Amino acid sequence: MENKYIKLIIDYLEGHSNKDEINEFYEWVNESDSNKEFFFDIKMLYDANKSPKNVDNIDGSWERLFKKKTGKKPYYFNFLYKWASYAAIVLFAVMFSTVFFLTILKDGEEKGLNTRYIGGDGLEADIVELPDGTRVSLGSTTTFHYAKDFGEKKRIVYLEGEAFFDVAKQKNKPFIVKTREQDIEALGTKFNVMAYSMDSLVITTLLEGSVRLTSAHLSEKITLHPNEQFTYNRNTKVSSLQKVDARQFVSWTSGYYYFPGQSLEVILDRLSHVYGVKFTVLSEDLYKKTFTGTFYRGQSIKDIMEIVNLSIPIKYIIDDRHVTILEI
Repeated sequence: MENKYIKLIIDYLEGHSNKDEINEFYEWVNESDSNKEFFFDIKMLYDANKSPKNVDNIDGSWERLFKKKTGKKPYYFNFLYKWASYAAIVLFAVMFSTVFFLTILKDGEEKGLNTRYIGGDGLEADIVELPDGTRVSLGSTTTFHYAKDFGEKKRIVYLEGEAFFDVAKQKNKPFIVKTREQDIEALGTKFNVMAYSMDSLVITTLLEGSVRLTSAHLSEKITLHPNEQFTYNRNTKVSSLQKVDARQFVSWTSGYYYFPGQSLEVILDRLSHVYGVKFTVLSEDLYKKTFTGTFYRGQSIKDIMEIVNLSIPIKYIIDDRHVTILEI
């Protein structure tokens, strides 16, 4: 049975599946999170190898992966070696992040700070370790820096984009994240902030501890508790507080993006930052359609559009870094 689904995955990746096999693949991969994870692991291995000269390494990697997932003897294939379409995006993101944080490191050294850059692999998040031990996971195209007096009386950092904070406890030195609209204060906690300048929504999600939000747009301070999410809409000036599974909203740090019943508009906003592409939707009704699913950073935009198409019938046109979406 395992070999059947492995062959189904490989045939799908190589474009050899007929219509019935494609439908069978989609039904299987959407049955459970473990099926999705297994598919993503195989796809990463498939995409990472580009020439037959790597066959020994491929066999070794395949054997380790298969034993990890099934504990059985591996089933081998003749892979079609090719680069994934996201490879250039990943390379650019890593190069950009490295240059950006090398600059921060240089500035930090001049100020006597010990900020440490921990490079990601282009799939998982890049991590900055601040002088106080706080670890910050940074999303794509995110701008992040801290104040010159960081750690003297307060620990103030500035964010435009997305970041997950694992804050070191220092009760006498509040940790404050400043975005364009809000100040988010924590003493020792884990929380996620998404505040891209071009997005209509600013979203704060609490995993552990507590945070306090202040803003000129709020009549009073808001305190979040674990598994609560505060959303502010810049366009309508409306805010909301809801209960969520916070783990779903921080899984991006390991390359997984969960969308629990979210609108296509919210999904495309997020994907535009992750992949560096622009989406044009030629239907207002499509924007309001909701989708529940999981994407992995290693998937191509075409893969993702095909998965969305299973729940929301669409037609799409990919032109370099521009994707046009039409209603069927």
